[in-house]
Amino acid sequence: MPSALVGSLSCARCSRILASGERFCTRCGAPQVRAATGAATSTAAGLLTGVVPANATRRRTVVVVDLLATILPAVAVAVAVAVATASTGPTTWIVAAVGVAALVLVVQLVATVRSGRTVGLAVCRARRVDVLTALPPSVLTAVRATLAPWSGPSTITADLRRGRDPLTPARAPLDRQELGPAVVPAAPAPTEGRRAARARPPAGGPEISAHGATTTRRGDRRDATRLLDVRLVPTTGDTIVVRGTLLVGRRPESDSPDVTVLALPDIARTLSRNHAVLEWTDELLWVTDLHTTNGTTITSPEGTVQPLVPGQRTAAAPGWRVELGERSYTVTAGTRAAPPAPRPDHEETTARA
Repeated sequence: MPSALVGSLSCARCSRILASGERFCTRCGAPQVRAATGAATSTAAGLLTGVVPANATRRRTVVVVDLLATILPAVAVAVAVAVATASTGPTTWIVAAVGVAALVLVVQLVATVRSGRTVGLAVCRARRVDVLTALPPSVLTAVRATLAPWSGPSTITADLRRGRDPLTPARAPLDRQELGPAVVPAAPAPTEGRRAARARPPAGGPEISAHGATTTRRGDRRDATRLLDVRLVPTTGDTIVVRGTLLVGRRPESDSPDVTVLALPDIARTLSRNHAVLEWTDELLWVTDLHTTNGTTITSPEGTVQPLVPGQRTAAAPGWRVELGERSYTVTAGTRAAPPAPRPDHEETTARA
């Protein structure tokens, strides 16, 4: 997962509920740093990218419409029952009115849990979702947000007229230009016949070598600039070269033959025994905190700080900064793949022949 949402009202280490504005957890002493809105894989704001919260006026309108949708049917049923049973007293129509109102409330609650919309939300073109999952809230969350709105922003009312619907994809589907240009055969030159034009490969397409191997010019250029590894440069000390999977810590141990182990000198004992896993793959540095005491943090080039959720892979890239405990490393580009050797002219002539 490229990005994650971290609750801002609880400690990321011990899960203690924090008061607004607390900078340190009074239980475990962990500093409370505001989480970044995204990781190196995206500059988006997580699951609620493009979602515009409804203003106070629209939220009040939703409440008024929902109240009317509850009261009006109850009043109509009460009047009908009172007219039909005028001799039995007010008890009958009061019970009928309360029953209809309760039924409407249950229907509204079910609609909120299933689709995030009530009558008022549908009329005002809004949707209510959970702030952590961007999905319709659970029954407990919906009831708590209605009866105890002061308990914290557990839900968000999205304005569908001005922003994205939270239940739609955060990113639009890739367009044809992003997927790559289509292979369109070039028009034959005036001097060549149909047979020569049919034998020539399309522009930008793969070329067939003399040995039957297929190569792509665009792919060769991309592979030539591919990074084989990445380096973590500290303020003082030795540089860490990450190629593949690397386990770092004070005294790391791993049974997997595919994992390289690197012990870092730690006189101040700010690192855990197995502190973090660093993986270089797909041009990204994936960092995983292994439930450490002092935590792991990544910082974007713009200065946005993101404490990592223990056990969750988070992406960084060259130019970012990784902090392991109290150690700070700058991610820089490492070794690049060697460019492919040019083919002799006689091989190209043979291939085209």
